Amino acid sequence: MGRARGCGPSPGESEAAGNASRPYSEFAAIYDAVMRDVAYEMWADYIEEVCRRHGLRPETVLDVACGTGSSTLPLARRGLRAAGVDISPEMLAIARAKAEALGLEVEFVRQDMRRLRTDRLRTGPTFDLVTCLYDSINYLTDPRDIEEAFCRFHAALRPGGLLVFDVNSAKRLSQMSQTTLFMEGPDWAFIGQNSYDPAGCIWTITVTGFVRRRGELYRRFREVHRERAYSLEEVGRLLRRAGFDLLAAYKAFGFEPADEETARIYFVARRPADGSC
Repeated sequence: MGRARGCGPSPGESEAAGNASRPYSEFAAIYDAVMRDVAYEMWADYIEEVCRRHGLRPETVLDVACGTGSSTLPLARRGLRAAGVDISPEMLAIARAKAEALGLEVEFVRQDMRRLRTDRLRTGPTFDLVTCLYDSINYLTDPRDIEEAFCRFHAALRPGGLLVFDVNSAKRLSQMSQTTLFMEGPDWAFIGQNSYDPAGCIWTITVTGFVRRRGELYRRFREVHRERAYSLEEVGRLLRRAGFDLLAAYKAFGFEPADEETARIYFVARRPADGSC
């Protein structure tokens, strides 16, 4: 397997996370509050336009790494038969509650994208469109895992279907080095401490949260999240190895071709009418 340009193994990647919780476990309780300014409806608009430009009128969509469903539900509201998968049961529980509150029939199932099995979904086994948004691919810090995920996405698509996903570039991740984020709400606080390892192209954010439920004291949690940057060349190569035709790599939320200086890159790939991973 190739490696991201200029990147080697991160020396800190294999170190134990100490007393940290599993990513997106306890953070799930305040995730939507922390991400309240994210323009999910605009994302859905953009995905619709991407599909239109590439000749697809999807009726079904699988949203991989769907989290609390904020990227899935806008697509379902637009009439697509939608399903979402995520590795975090805590995030999925919130997604199901949101869908129920909106009166939407969306299937949310716990699955690891590297071992995706759409034959186990009521909505499956194949879809017109597969999405994987908000730099979820960057969480796969081994290229072999990305290739495996792409193979699973390929199997989840009908021939001619589209895969749409975004990644953070090395430029974007390196800009978040040695910075600290702080946010708070009525019953919670969030601290994110960032670092970046240029040798491994690994960005790490240590999330410390404080959450208070009614009648309780604040409870503290800690999670460690890591993302790895991949070059345009490597992502394209991994897509082709998984059997995809790479159609475009865009600067986020527009249609200009991306380059290595682009912060967030949207990839569009098609499963050919024949061929397999």
